[in-house]
Amino acid sequence: MASARVYLVDDNDGFRDSTAWLLETAGFEPRPYASAAEFLAAYEGERHGAHEECLVSDIRMPQMSGLQLQDELLRRGIRLPLVFVTAHGDVPLAVEAMRKGAANFLEKPFTEEALTHAIRAAFASRREHAPLHNPALEKLSPRERQVLDLVVASKPNKIIADILGISIKTVELHRANMMAKLGVRSLPELMKVALGHG
Repeated sequence: MASARVYLVDDNDGFRDSTAWLLETAGFEPRPYASAAEFLAAYEGERHGAHEECLVSDIRMPQMSGLQLQDELLRRGIRLPLVFVTAHGDVPLAVEAMRKGAANFLEKPFTEEALTHAIRAAFASRREHAPLHNPALEKLSPRERQVLDLVVASKPNKIIADILGISIKTVELHRANMMAKLGVRSLPELMKVALGHG
């Protein structure tokens, strides 16, 4: 079975070491890097395809920030599922990152469960954007699909509204329509369908 490799980019040595250990105990293959430049140099020199890959990166770092790293990956055509970790004051930056395609963001400090859930959801979202395997999801409009992806990323309605540039009421309407089309009545049922278990 292919291993799930998680690249971890953070300039804080203590945070990087403890998070790499956490990832390893959760069954991932962590690859920690102290800077975006160090990660890019190593990533370009590796062979890919034998495993699933995800990137977990801090937003604020010296030399090249997480957002600049995201821009550079897009420029190089590298489509890695990306989870940002951020301090509370950086939430507007994280919202901007999700507009550019980041899978999720977590505010520090976060729990082991929050991190592993975000990474597994990022992997699942990547698999889902290969051809759709669940015919039920094909009933959704493009906007409902965007809302679904953000619900799966555990984002509250207010953050979803900020990311998509719509009102909270509109988010609520899309959620209601989406759940009706998928024939689900609760968030756990919705998550099962969205992650391919329903």
